Amino acid sequence: MIKIERASNGWIIRYQLEGEAEEIYVFDDGSSEKDEAESFADVLWKIKSLCGPQESRYSAHRVMIHLEPGDKHSSHPDNQES
Repeated sequence: MIKIERASNGWIIRYQLEGEAEEIYVFDDGSSEKDEAESFADVLWKIKSLCGPQESRYSAHRVMIHLEPGDKHSSHPDNQES
């Protein structure tokens, strides 16, 4: 079983396989928009590692999690001057 909870300052993942002890993972949102985005990406990576597909660098298909600027943000490649 996996249970994901939103806390006031981050995320909590509770993970337990039948007959095994519960594992608890805590992710702090930090103090900035970037910290919050990185924290949520860490939550997704942990979920992927706990219950995602088995894959490797040689896999034909992999699930990737990464941060990128919004398409309207000045740092987005589409908004760069040539």
